[in-house]
Amino acid sequence: MRITCPSCCATFSLDVALQMDASRSALLHALHMPAPLAGLWAQYLGMFRAKGRALAHDRADRIMAELVPMLDAGTVTRNGNVRQAPIDLWRTALEQMVDLRNNDKLTLPLKSHGYLLEIVFAAAERGAAKAEQTAEVGRQKRQHRAAADERMQRVEKLSQVRGDFRLGLIDRAKAELRLAEIDFPPEALDA
Repeated sequence: MRITCPSCCATFSLDVALQMDASRSALLHALHMPAPLAGLWAQYLGMFRAKGRALAHDRADRIMAELVPMLDAGTVTRNGNVRQAPIDLWRTALEQMVDLRNNDKLTLPLKSHGYLLEIVFAAAERGAAKAEQTAEVGRQKRQHRAAADERMQRVEKLSQVRGDFRLGLIDRAKAELRLAEIDFPPEALDA
């Protein structure tokens, strides 16, 4: 089927018009990519192209459209699991893909984003595990510090009760009552 351009009145096939729409959409997706990924993104797209053939614009558009939501959200989704994945993580994964391609360790052309997503997800998992470990260490330190502070406060109260008793500010019964409040036996008064 042939159609006419509304601007210049040239005629061309419907297939060409659809390819122009796909080209426009692919270009818009490419322009939407974060700046640190631009060059790497072009190399990654090339990994989907069969040797000796050009990558169709509609396929390039689909390939980019699959990743744009994750890049925008700063996440990676793999097998239903979602992890935080900042742009630097994506950049590192794309660099690794390019290195693998350059060292002939990838079977090309790629069929899906599976390998890239595995790389990003594994790095995100390591980052999440490290953050969780750091948080746990911090929590344990806070608990230890709180317990040490509590022991120190008890010792200070014991010292205060002993001092008040020795100075004659309180009698033995009152001193033993205060010791019981801070969980010390009456013998602690004489130590």
